[in-house]
Amino acid sequence: MDANVGSTSGLAVGRGIGPMRIRFSWIAALALVFTAEAKPPPLLDPVINILEQEKLLGDWLGYRPKWKDQGVDITAQSVTDMFWNTVGGASQGSACDGLFQFGTEIDTEKTLGLTGGTFNTTWFWLYGRNPSAYVGDVNAVSGISGNPAFRCYQLWYQQNIAIGGVDDALSLRGGLMGIDAEFFLSPTALLFVNGTFGMPALFSQNPANSGPQYPMATPGLRLAVHPFPWLIVRSDLSQANPFPQDQNLHNFNWNFGPSGGLLSINEVECSWKSISNRKQLPGTAKAGFWIQSGPSPVVPEEWSFGPPQSLQYCTGFYAILDQMLLREQDAACASGGKKTVALPVGGSAVPIADSDDAAAQGLRSFLRVGFCPQPYNPLSLYTDAGLVYTGLIPGRNEDQLGLAFCYGQMSSGYMAVGNQQGVPGPSFESVVELTYSIRLAPAIALQPDLQYVLHPGGSRQYGNALVAGFRAVVDF
Repeated sequence: MDANVGSTSGLAVGRGIGPMRIRFSWIAALALVFTAEAKPPPLLDPVINILEQEKLLGDWLGYRPKWKDQGVDITAQSVTDMFWNTVGGASQGSACDGLFQFGTEIDTEKTLGLTGGTFNTTWFWLYGRNPSAYVGDVNAVSGISGNPAFRCYQLWYQQNIAIGGVDDALSLRGGLMGIDAEFFLSPTALLFVNGTFGMPALFSQNPANSGPQYPMATPGLRLAVHPFPWLIVRSDLSQANPFPQDQNLHNFNWNFGPSGGLLSINEVECSWKSISNRKQLPGTAKAGFWIQSGPSPVVPEEWSFGPPQSLQYCTGFYAILDQMLLREQDAACASGGKKTVALPVGGSAVPIADSDDAAAQGLRSFLRVGFCPQPYNPLSLYTDAGLVYTGLIPGRNEDQLGLAFCYGQMSSGYMAVGNQQGVPGPSFESVVELTYSIRLAPAIALQPDLQYVLHPGGSRQYGNALVAGFRAVVDF
């Protein structure tokens, strides 16, 4: 021990600092600390609360808004559905399915100096099990259900051309896309979870393999003309048959031959609104039709209610009314019109509703009707309607309460064949849905949901089903 002490002392002396000088230095240092003016500690940056951010992952250290200013907008969203079939249907049970979607939209004017150009790519990762396996319905109690896969859903370029001072007077889009991003769309109906309130069953049940709509996409061309502020005309020509989901896992099975076929869908949209005149409530009306090429439709030998697996001729007509019925005076969502709901990707060439209108508190309604004249297409007549109230509960300005109903009537040919084969009461499938979207945080919404399915599968083979569950949506 003495040797160690001596060694330390020797080291100190060797550096020219004796024991007395060391002791004096410590005393001087302590005196300086206690006599100096007290200074507050430096302020630290406040802890970031991710639940208060518009996106759960924030602005990525400032890169996200910087990239957006430069014309590159990156989005990501997770949607999860959990449902229990409590009574009726094929069997009782529960299932969970999910969708993670992410994509990039590039404004070519900001990035390349090409005015009016937009490039979009959107990808899906679908997982989980379809809750409709327990219900036996064709409308899909979970609108995000699909064959588990990693899919490219949007891969297109759009060029807008200004005519007569209107920036978006003419818009041409080409590439891989689903038509439900623009056609057959009701903004108010998007709150609901059942798949038929996105792309209606009139379309999803009649074209081959449900046509190019979520989660399937096909290559095509879309032309949109915007001659007046209140009028838009759209026309799309695309590959009709996307083929079964398990055979086209990534949406790159492009086939321009007879088995792929052609689909033409056309739509006119008229909107009325006035932001300055609060007495005029905003609304939108649409009318459209589609034609799918192919041979004359036939009923499958073994009867089943659902979209045909191969291409066959099909046409349909539809009309849509989306109208605000009551707007609370000067009331709007605190988030400035950005609602955390599962929305279709891609977007329209011209917005369907102004963000001020979409964010307004009050009561909105929608009504859609359509028919398919061929007697051997699965569905002949369809209608749905609903009401959505935003901000019904005081202090919950962004919550939404919705009630909707749909009715899809089977074609006369399908009903006749079903009766011949002993199917009990082939006639229709109908759904009543009650839902409430709760904004837990700017980037998170939880949506309890209750659905009553009448005649699952279009007949009385199964009893009416009562399905309960919820949807969770997170914007990243």
